[in-house]
Amino acid sequence: MQNYCKDVIKFIHGAGTEDLELIVQAIKYRRNQMHTSMTQALKIGDVVSFKGRYGRQVTGTVQKIKIKYVHVDCGQDGKWNVPGNHLTLVKETA
Repeated sequence: MQNYCKDVIKFIHGAGTEDLELIVQAIKYRRNQMHTSMTQALKIGDVVSFKGRYGRQVTGTVQKIKIKYVHVDCGQDGKWNVPGNHLTLVKETA
């Protein structure tokens, strides 16, 4: 896998404007897919964790599920609107 990534990075360094635009579009599309799929796997009441500001680990409860984002209530740490792909499931509701 590491050699494949090196080849991709090498290609990007030599790519033209049109190729770079296609690469950026593909990356954005894949990111959207990942956010959406993780969001769809969650349920209201699930306990999730994510890295908050300054790299601090934050844990909270899913309050609302949107298309790509999840509204998470973290108690004293406040309420966060987090992309689905940034969340890790800690405890699933029954």
